[in-house]
Amino acid sequence: MTFQVDPDGLRAAAGELALLPTEVDNAPKLDADPVAKLLAGLSVGTELGKSNAASTQAKDVLKARFDEFSALLVTCADSFHGNDQDAAQRLAAVADLNSGDPHAGR
Repeated sequence: MTFQVDPDGLRAAAGELALLPTEVDNAPKLDADPVAKLLAGLSVGTELGKSNAASTQAKDVLKARFDEFSALLVTCADSFHGNDQDAAQRLAAVADLNSGDPHAGR
């Protein structure tokens, strides 16, 4: 796959990505505690009780990844020197968002 890097486009994309953590913060909370309490004593109730913490952790990781990727796009745009190869390599080194490791691939 080939693509061209445009510094202004990278900065615009970075700006959009920088807004996403706020969207994640504004996403509805699971609020599973009331249902978990109704299912007390059942394994499903116990696991449901853990879902709020798991959701919060997942959202925190997602926000960190959006921030990291936004900063990477700005770095690529700022260090662009007429050759998109370096910027493309930096972008290609970003780990899969679903890998569970925000720093994998480094």
